[in-house]
Amino acid sequence: MEELMRTHGFTLLLACAGIVAAAGCGTHKQASPAISGGTFHYAIEGDPGDLDPARTVTDNAYRIFTFAYDTLLDTSPDGRVVSNLATSWKITPTVAKFTLRRDVTCSDGSPVTATTIAQNLNALKDPKMQSPRLPIAMSTGDYTVAADNASATVTVRFKAPVSFLSYTIQALPIVCGEGLRDRSVLARGTSGTGPYVLKESVSGDHYTLTRRKGYRWGPDGATNDKPGQPETIVVKVVPNPTTIANLLLADELSGARVSSADAKRLEQHGLAEQKHASSLTQMLFNQTKGRPAADPAVRRALTMAIDREQLAKIVSGPDGRVGQSVVPEASTPCPLPGVNVAIPAFDTADGTAALDKAGWAKGSDGVREKGGTRLQLSVISNSDSGPTFVSATELVVKAWRELGADVKIVGGNAQVTIQALASGNWDVVPLLGISVAVPSQFVPLASGPVPPQGINYGAIDNPEYLKLVGKAVATTDQQAACEQWNAAEAALFEMADVVPMVALYERWWAAKTATFETTAFDIIPTSIRMRQG
Repeated sequence: MEELMRTHGFTLLLACAGIVAAAGCGTHKQASPAISGGTFHYAIEGDPGDLDPARTVTDNAYRIFTFAYDTLLDTSPDGRVVSNLATSWKITPTVAKFTLRRDVTCSDGSPVTATTIAQNLNALKDPKMQSPRLPIAMSTGDYTVAADNASATVTVRFKAPVSFLSYTIQALPIVCGEGLRDRSVLARGTSGTGPYVLKESVSGDHYTLTRRKGYRWGPDGATNDKPGQPETIVVKVVPNPTTIANLLLADELSGARVSSADAKRLEQHGLAEQKHASSLTQMLFNQTKGRPAADPAVRRALTMAIDREQLAKIVSGPDGRVGQSVVPEASTPCPLPGVNVAIPAFDTADGTAALDKAGWAKGSDGVREKGGTRLQLSVISNSDSGPTFVSATELVVKAWRELGADVKIVGGNAQVTIQALASGNWDVVPLLGISVAVPSQFVPLASGPVPPQGINYGAIDNPEYLKLVGKAVATTDQQAACEQWNAAEAALFEMADVVPMVALYERWWAAKTATFETTAFDIIPTSIRMRQG
């Protein structure tokens, strides 16, 4: 689905950490000469909806934010945290101080000051905003902000320790100018410091951005006035991956992400490719009281009924792999080598025995029940994810029906999926794209309030997880902290509160008319160069 947090499908794309490669350094033997001006045509899989960065964390919206906004910090191709709007920074678990560039201006020409940054940070934690980005970017709303325009510094003080702030704060696009004075303009427009400005938005069809002049404060000092950089960016809404591939081959798209079976055609035609293991699907259960998955025996049994290795091959092809963590392998600062033994292993016999032992007995129609309650499951399947996800979901449903569940599939596009999750009227999402960049960004998804007050969609309540998270946050040594974070994840997996499913590859393709570089999660706007076809 549009990633929740960066989200794929529902993968929310939160931070740009990972290996960078150059499209045009791959299959093409030599890049053709750069041409001045030009239009870069790009594709997203669904309409981004609300474009206020504080109100949305979907993948499709993030694609537009990348062009129109900057963040305080960014990540370099080799994984280093580098400057963006902040030139220097000092971060401890409870205090963060950022020194800002003094030459930054908003797209409307107004200056960007320490006060501007403070307004963003304070708006994020405003209860009226109910921002889903708050826990992702800041981990908590329990902080104070002090801005000093004279010294161009912003100081954030946290009541309790937080982890990985230099990474997580990269998930906060900085709004400025008119957008701060009237956030209603952000619903269908942009108001940022980025290299491009949104000029036209046609919902469900396309979004057009134009290059702004004088931009010189990009990540690590990047600019947008180099030869070959496009004058215009057209982001087209193309839900079907086969259509995206066809448009790339016809040079009607300059670049796009295609990770489906259609990627084979692009390989055969020699298009330049970049590939990152930067996304992840996870299985999430609705543990609200009265729902079947509130019973841990049900969650574990449903997990044991699934052959995750088989699903990985269906979704990602021959090189498909199962996930071992809540963080994709391309971005995690806490790698977990080998198989995570905390995840319930595939064993249909053990799954059946677990349900029998827990009192879920099969009725005359083959459907299990316990205390008069039938094992009925409403399963969410996102239609935007493509045919391989549909096939994988159908295989999961088949396994659960054989286990004795009465399963109903609820389908819809990414926006419908997000709305269904927020409503609470569902039981399982077998392949939910949740791609966070660091373990701390997953905490609000696995604890705390449910929507609309929070983003704990599954109503997870795991005291052991929270105890270990507390230890991890209070640990200043990163290696020791990572050991605690990995243990915290294991506590979730043992209870089948969440189950890593398929590790997804982001595969980026460039047509012959353009070259660009990518991070693990997106195209780098200032790296785009238009070429002679």
